[in-house]
Amino acid sequence: MKNILIRHLNLSFLKLSLACSLLLALPTQAQENTAPENNDTSKNRQATMIVLDGSNSMWAQVDGINKIVTARESLKDVLEAADDSIEFGLLVYGNRRKRQGCTDITLVSKPEDYDQKTMIKQVYKIKPFGRSPIASALEAAAARLKDRPHSRILLVSDGEESCERDPCATAAQLIEENPSLQIDVMGFQESKEAQLECIAENGRGAFVFAEDKKRLQTLLASAKAPAVQTTLSRPNAPPSSRMMDENIPGSVELSLKANDIASGALLANYFVYDMNGLIVANFTARRHVKEYLKPGTYRVKVVWKNYSAAKTLTIHSGENVPHTFDVGPIGQLKLSATNKQGKPIPASYAIYAQNDEFISRYVMLDEVKEQLPTGQFRIRATLGNDLEEAEVTIRPKQESQHIFSFEQK
Repeated sequence: MKNILIRHLNLSFLKLSLACSLLLALPTQAQENTAPENNDTSKNRQATMIVLDGSNSMWAQVDGINKIVTARESLKDVLEAADDSIEFGLLVYGNRRKRQGCTDITLVSKPEDYDQKTMIKQVYKIKPFGRSPIASALEAAAARLKDRPHSRILLVSDGEESCERDPCATAAQLIEENPSLQIDVMGFQESKEAQLECIAENGRGAFVFAEDKKRLQTLLASAKAPAVQTTLSRPNAPPSSRMMDENIPGSVELSLKANDIASGALLANYFVYDMNGLIVANFTARRHVKEYLKPGTYRVKVVWKNYSAAKTLTIHSGENVPHTFDVGPIGQLKLSATNKQGKPIPASYAIYAQNDEFISRYVMLDEVKEQLPTGQFRIRATLGNDLEEAEVTIRPKQESQHIFSFEQK
């Protein structure tokens, strides 16, 4: 009986020991299971490289304030308003030397080393000095982001490339190599905007003025959308499950095409209105535009030659809404002029729609070619005090030609 009791006690002790061992192992197992999730979350942190123009032209003033001062204050607003899930890096060009200015690119800090207060101090220490190697600076910033999904570049600049490269083409190439990359541009009023707008357009990003605080704040808020989408959104989620965080804007992308040509988007003017009819943003002569908007319903409009169309779109938090307008079939108009001997001469031309709406004007050219919607148009040629007018019909996929004859010349 005593032996049986001892064996029973030993068995009970063995079971208790085993249970304790299992209980002690549980926290360790939980830690092992949760560790990879933390690592995955860190990989999803959105990275933005700020590329700051440190060229000498940033000392120029707009409304009595140096552009570099406006840039510092705007970037301070960017960093202080940004979501905690975003890591910023800083790269500066043109602030150190002039002789080798086209290689004057400095990585001030990496996204993984981001500290808000430190970066604000770094931004305020930048002293503009040299040239503008914008294309090379964009490439250097993109190289730092190649392993970061949904990363962005924010270019802060006041002008054009000064190192014989094409940053507009560079932006397109970088997006082709990394489709999840986005290049936004912050420019300045009274600056050379065409190239900067082209960089934003080819970079599938937005162009804003540093002085436009309202649009700048919307741009900044949009930076956290990719990071949130990475962790919260589900592919093909129904509308009822979409995020509706008023603090996270969505975006709209607009373009215009003709249904019978393969030459891509047409240059057009775009307008975005709220539902009260107030204009939110407008763009001139762009093939593609992107605008960040607070969640809600908007009216978007496109104008090309005498064609215009509008569409009502609903923007959701953290979502991009693409819309392509279709102008339908188009043709081409060719204009030229001759003197009384029948020899070609330069002249000035104007093109009007049938309702006398002005479309375009050209000054003293040998020849004019212009794409137009199909239909009737009035055309006018002037040479000195002489004026010639005519009507022309534009047909789909055809070139309509008209030669003005100035018999007095």
